[in-house]
Amino acid sequence: MLKINRLLSVLMIMVGCLISVYANANDKITVVLDWFLNAGHQSLLAAQYSGAFQRHGLDVELIAPADPSTPPRLVAAGQGDLAISYPIQLGIMVDQHIPLMQVGSLLDTPLDTLITNGTIKSLKELKGKKIGVAIAGDQHAILGTMLESAGLSLSDVQLVNVNFQLEQALMTGAVDGVIGAGRNYELIDLQQRKIPVSFFYPEQYGVPNYDELIFITRPDKAKDPKIARFMQALKEGNAYLQTHSDEIFNKAIKDHPELNTPLNKAAWQATLPLDSKDPGKIDQPKIQKYIDFLMKKGVIHQQHPFLDYAVQTKE
Repeated sequence: MLKINRLLSVLMIMVGCLISVYANANDKITVVLDWFLNAGHQSLLAAQYSGAFQRHGLDVELIAPADPSTPPRLVAAGQGDLAISYPIQLGIMVDQHIPLMQVGSLLDTPLDTLITNGTIKSLKELKGKKIGVAIAGDQHAILGTMLESAGLSLSDVQLVNVNFQLEQALMTGAVDGVIGAGRNYELIDLQQRKIPVSFFYPEQYGVPNYDELIFITRPDKAKDPKIARFMQALKEGNAYLQTHSDEIFNKAIKDHPELNTPLNKAAWQATLPLDSKDPGKIDQPKIQKYIDFLMKKGVIHQQHPFLDYAVQTKE
């Protein structure tokens, strides 16, 4: 009987240890980035380095895609918990009945910028000019709206697909301007290279304000408690970042030496005011206004309930 009692005690201790390990194990979250790791992802890095993810019981893996067009579809196919994408892409996919929805925002300010050579000082001067786009059709609604504010239309310019080579096309004179370049990267890079340019922000020329980088997931995962914890950790990480930006940047370049360049240092500072202060907050009026804009411009063709596009995940 004594041996049996000892054996039961040992078994109970072993079971207790296993339960303890399981209880303390972090939940894994996989985030497929929109592109290679860059300053736009600084809040994610801050949540990691400040311990916010750990405090909320999360083990977060950041994955840079080989093809920037694939992250939403990877998540729709169940090959990731979250993807970073763009509201125009989400609108198109919802319209195509691809099961995805917004659950948060990484940046709540547009990055898209129309950059032209320095001789062009106003949008009216774009008449008859060549405008480079990264993806044919992707920026038509934004560019068209900007041109309308100057009394022009898309038929007044020549669109050239430059396949993500926006800076190169502008620097070589292959185009007179480019749409879709980032105000926190390409614009800064051109300025650092001392290349004369002019720039125009879409939200100042008739385009509704929108969240540039958004978190999307499958509808069946949107209410997973770990997503809400992820957003809260990201909020805490960003709060820490705003007062310890140099500390987080130094940790980032230690782990990712490719970020240690003058461009990335400048981009890091330029992105700080653009970070979403409350990533898990869904601003329905703001999102709905942008959806209506996409509908009006013919980017999406069907009316969908708002809950097809976004859901509040906050605890």
